[in-house]
Amino acid sequence: MSDNNRAKFLGYKKLKRFVVEYEPQGICLEYEQDKNEKTKELELPEINNETDLEKTTDDLSKCDKLITPSRKVDLRLILARIQVAKTNESKYAVFKEVKGHNDKVTCVAMTKNGDKMVSSSADKTCKIWDVKTGDELYTLDEHDEAVCCIALNKHGDKLATGSLDKTCKVWSTETGKCLHTLKGHKDTITCVAFNHSSSVLATGSHDNTCKLWNVQTGQEIHTLKDHTGPVVSVTFDLSGNHLITGSHDESLAVYEVKTGNRLHSLTGHQGAVCKVLLSVDGKYIVSAAMDNTCKLWDLSSTESIECIATMEIGSEITDVTFDPKGQHFAVALQDGSAKVYKTETQESVSELKGHEAEITQMVFNPQGDKLLTASKDKTVRLWNAQTGEAVQVLEGHADEVTSCTFNYIGDCIVSGSQDGSCIIWQ
Repeated sequence: MSDNNRAKFLGYKKLKRFVVEYEPQGICLEYEQDKNEKTKELELPEINNETDLEKTTDDLSKCDKLITPSRKVDLRLILARIQVAKTNESKYAVFKEVKGHNDKVTCVAMTKNGDKMVSSSADKTCKIWDVKTGDELYTLDEHDEAVCCIALNKHGDKLATGSLDKTCKVWSTETGKCLHTLKGHKDTITCVAFNHSSSVLATGSHDNTCKLWNVQTGQEIHTLKDHTGPVVSVTFDLSGNHLITGSHDESLAVYEVKTGNRLHSLTGHQGAVCKVLLSVDGKYIVSAAMDNTCKLWDLSSTESIECIATMEIGSEITDVTFDPKGQHFAVALQDGSAKVYKTETQESVSELKGHEAEITQMVFNPQGDKLLTASKDKTVRLWNAQTGEAVQVLEGHADEVTSCTFNYIGDCIVSGSQDGSCIIWQ
């Protein structure tokens, strides 16, 4: 029976894609039924170095009819990636140095399956690269000023870019075509984020507003005008029903996406808020500010949001990030150090020292046991998050490193630099 006939036999169910989580390991099936997108979890056994991947692939395909014979190859590859992620302890080396930008690289990102990477630059462009070959696939050159921020949606098929030209553009990463140009902000766009379903995009701006946009149509949904300073950080919760914003007016705000109403205003910082993040379990918000403090907010009550801890860091904060489970968060500092805390107790876990200049970006690996830091000292460093021990120093850039990220397995790193280049490390 062909895949098309089989889909009809199942009541028009057709598998669209596998969505993979490496920590905790799991696979979600996204499928279409009667023109509606639905999801279901695949019951995945523990994958380790001893797992027979061929047998596991066969067993899983027998348990779920959505996995047609033509998709078994994809499933086998995903299981192999999960296996590598569980056992890979190798160090990283330069795989490819990719050049093409005429000015500094401002941001880098990788699609969830790790096949493409995106770089943005002060040269007004973004570029999409093939990670396996290092080849440039597309140059996105329709902005009139520097590209300041980027965001990929969950599937990696859409890219949002925010610019000094006051516009945000939505692109197809599969064709390199601009799908929408979002106009309405009166100043630089500083931050962008997709909700989990990729139906809504949020943009924050130096014009003190945040806007919500319909990703499919490119139409503005709401303008959120409650902040009195630049909005520099935006993040959705997993449901997509709420948006959290951080502003230089020293406050955070929580909005209902459907109505655009502000539900909570979170105050207490004595300096400009530079970043806000939501833990993956939706229990906590962490905020970092120019008052050299980091605050943790408890979301367990829908009636009020309480600040449960304030960490006096002692140096200007340059970045903050949660691990993939939300059990720990890390704070990067201007003095080149970083600190890791346990989320639930706010206990200090480790301190990372070794960079000779400011840390510009920091990210946990998918397993949550390593931290990657980019620095103005021209290096990228890999750390043991629990002990603070430096695992590896990645040297190769000729100027300050502005950004870094892992792929979703953790066996590939991408970094971008002031020298206009990106390096793929494997």
